[in-house]
Amino acid sequence: MEDNKNTIPKLIAISNDIVEEIFKHLPIKSLARFKVLSKTCRGMIESTHFSHKRIVDTGLATPNMKILVVSQQLSAKFHKEDSNSTTLLDKSQNKTIQVLGSCDGLVLIRIYDDFRYIYLINPTTNEHITLFPEFSQWPVDIKCISTLNVNTPWREFGQSIFNYEGELLNIMPFIAGFGKDIVTKSYKVVLIYSKFKSCNCFKAKVISLDNGEQRSADFSSLDGHTFCEEQTSVYANGSLFWLTLDEKRQALDMILAIDLHTETFRWILLPVCYTNYPTRIEMWNLNDRLCVSDVLKSSDLVVWSLQKEYPPNEKWERIYSIDIRTNQLQLHEKFWMLGLAAAYFPSISKNRARVPFARQKTISYSPTMISPSSLVF
Repeated sequence: MEDNKNTIPKLIAISNDIVEEIFKHLPIKSLARFKVLSKTCRGMIESTHFSHKRIVDTGLATPNMKILVVSQQLSAKFHKEDSNSTTLLDKSQNKTIQVLGSCDGLVLIRIYDDFRYIYLINPTTNEHITLFPEFSQWPVDIKCISTLNVNTPWREFGQSIFNYEGELLNIMPFIAGFGKDIVTKSYKVVLIYSKFKSCNCFKAKVISLDNGEQRSADFSSLDGHTFCEEQTSVYANGSLFWLTLDEKRQALDMILAIDLHTETFRWILLPVCYTNYPTRIEMWNLNDRLCVSDVLKSSDLVVWSLQKEYPPNEKWERIYSIDIRTNQLQLHEKFWMLGLAAAYFPSISKNRARVPFARQKTISYSPTMISPSSLVF
């Protein structure tokens, strides 16, 4: 008995690789509890490396998707036990709340019409950081001369010569996007500036969160297009995408994209069946590919996926064609998690000033333990 009392228990050392492998198979709620064990565990669970590895190794293209609704107060339509909320303190009474984009389970939202500040939040952990967009100088008088010639591919995003002089105005961005450079793994916020929303030119500023560097591009021409503000920017496969309208026809025409590694813009054609639409389509990320679908005005829901996204070899592929009328009883109860938001938004009215509430207040995301503060230098 004495020998047993004096026996020193043996310590078993477990490598970080084994701990990571164990954590990788745990649900989000369990991971949240393990974060308090030690700084090492917290750092591992909140790292972007762990989050990416966990998503890839699960083998799920859209693992455990959830939906985020931003509002000034929790709607009575939500059951308290089925939802959680993040409170962002703000004393302003004139609040414009809008979802700007999402990537790897992190969501960018804004409050205020003038982009005074924006929030990067993790809806899973209720953590957030505040970003403060800077002013950009914009000339009162500006003239654009396109440098494209007849031998230039028409879908190539053209450089233009801008002549301006005189007074410069300080302006704030009017749209933005959030995504990740898939080469360097750096998260970036792209801010789009324009003197007024229907202006034919814009300036872009890219903020790298890992080092705080802010790079401003020169003026760029939209070549007769305007941004479709009814649709939030979408991140997929290393690029950000915005729907644009043909300025004359006020109908959908092309998608403007920016590669977050090269930080260069390019044009992408929509599927032919959508090029004459007003704005009755939805755009989202599914399987890390850009997808579009028409907002339901009949019983059929067709989903197109962008398989090749660099001109002149863009390729759209029809991946779903669903008859909601005949399949509604057979669809999985969480089929909206695939990103088929189009089935849940009515067609907009002809008055484009009446921006649909739901489109800019909701977004789907994949739960993650990444801490927004860990992304900032």
